[in-house]
Formats: sequence, C-alpha cells, structure tokens
Amino acid sequence: MKKSGKLFFFIALIALIFSLFPLALQKLPSRSGEMSCSTKAIMHFEDTVTESVNVNIHFRFGEKGKGSIVVEGYSDSKAGWLYLQRYVKFNYTSQRVSPTDRYYQINNWVAKKSSIDESPDVIFAYFMREMSDSHDDLLLKAKKMNEKTVLLSSLSSPLFICALKSGSSIN
Repeated sequence: MKKSGKLFFFIALIALIFSLFPLALQKLPSRSGEMSCSTKAIMHFEDTVTESVNVNIHFRFGEKGKGSIVVEGYSDSKAGWLYLQRYVKFNYTSQRVSPTDRYYQINNWVAKKSSIDESPDVIFAYFMREMSDSHDDLLLKAKKMNEKTVLLSSLSSPLFICALKSGSSIN
C-alpha cells in the first residue's frame, strides 16, 4: 500500500507539472523581440526652412533578426516639396532589459529608393543620421507605454511614439 501511495503522488506531480508547462511558457518573456508599429514624424535638418521631412514610418522587427523600416511621405528641400518612399532592410538583435523595456541593436541596414521617390538622397541621409545619432549602428529602446503604444528612443533622445499594429506587442 505504501508503494502505491508514493507512485500515485509521483504520477500526480508529473501530471501537475505537465499541465502547468503551457502556462509557464506564456509567462516567460519572448526572446525574439518581434514587433511591428507605425508612427508619424516631422523632422527639420540643418536648414530648417528648406530641409525637412513629413513622413509616416513603419517599423517591423521580424523573425530571425530580420527587420525593415518603410518611410513614406514628403521631403522639402531646395529641390522642392517631393514624394519620399524608402525601404530599409536590416539585421537586428534584441534584448529584454525590464518588463516594459526592450533594446533593439540594428546593424547592416540597406536603404532602397522606390521608383516613385523623387526626393534628394541627402534628405534621407539626414533622416537616417538623426535616427542613429550619426553612428553606423542604431540602438533603439522600446518602452511600453500601454497595450497599444511604445516609445522608441535612441541613445540621446526620444524619437517616436509608435502605435503597435494589430496583433503586435512588445514581448
């Protein structure tokens, strides 16, 4: 009788562990950092009268450390008010630093101009330089503001309040 009681206890313990395993996996923070969000930006550069962008920005931190940024809107420069549409692909690593904060280290980015983009390359270069604090890599900190928004900031300043896309979260 003593052996059957110990065996029953052991089997019940194993069943409890297996039943709690899916719940434990949900509570563990995601290591991947996958997230998608959109924001609006108006940036002025060296000549604030004629060098600016007014754009929508779509960030996507996807699977396996691959991500993209789509920048679309208008640039203003000596060339005039022109349509801007750039696609940036990059590699990233991500690290959770607190329950509400995650770091994204972006590197190896490549920007491509769409066929309908008429804006000068120098304006987009200004835009990317401002985002990256004039470094080759970009370190973004994503801070969860609420269930629908994150604050994306660089090393030296807040950049964007970014609305999470449907189904996305900062895990």
